[in-house]
Amino acid sequence: MILVLETSTDLCSVAVIANGKTKSKIENNIQKLHAEKLISLIDQTLKNINLSLDLITAIAVSIGPGSFTGLRVGLSIAKGLCYTTGKPLIAVPTLDALALKATKVCEVVGRYIDDALYVCSILNAKQNDFYYSLYKFQDGKLLRTTPYLFGNADEIMREIKRGFVLIGDGIVNLKENLYNQDVIFIDDDEFNHPDAFYVGKVAEDKYKMGDFADIASIEPLYVKEFTIKTK
Repeated sequence: MILVLETSTDLCSVAVIANGKTKSKIENNIQKLHAEKLISLIDQTLKNINLSLDLITAIAVSIGPGSFTGLRVGLSIAKGLCYTTGKPLIAVPTLDALALKATKVCEVVGRYIDDALYVCSILNAKQNDFYYSLYKFQDGKLLRTTPYLFGNADEIMREIKRGFVLIGDGIVNLKENLYNQDVIFIDDDEFNHPDAFYVGKVAEDKYKMGDFADIASIEPLYVKEFTIKTK
């Protein structure tokens, strides 16, 4: 069983995943209060299934891109839990987990998942910019075909081709650009926010491969350079 933390946006989620299934999950819109709320969400998620941390096999965390504050808090708490329990840490890029969630969109709209399926994960950044990455399915596996990128709407639209499946909270700010395109997306927050379940699905594959993060050196995946504002 893997304990999963998703803190890349204000909608924080914590889950326990085992064999591709959700054993326990809590979502909460914590509006930048990650540090104050995350520990209690973890406690409640475990308590819901009477599970102790000792029975967890690994701890997975969404490492970004996303909210700088949320990412730092989530990774810091995940590291602390790993140091305390001796469990391995699995770092999951947020855009990768979002791309996997696109399979849910395909199920809803009746799009068959095959090697012709391309996905674009898009997250809001600031000032009309976005984090995004492109993927394709090949032999039943989701493969990333670009780096993790930072750019504006025009740059994204140049990358998107006919038939792409789009997912992520960036869609809400791209809708005017998308409605005249032959692409697939669902205009519904439920489908477009990062989700601990899909972070966990990616983490399970990494666990099987022994792909663990170095707890001492792992840092959030900011994509855009992190800067501290001074007054």
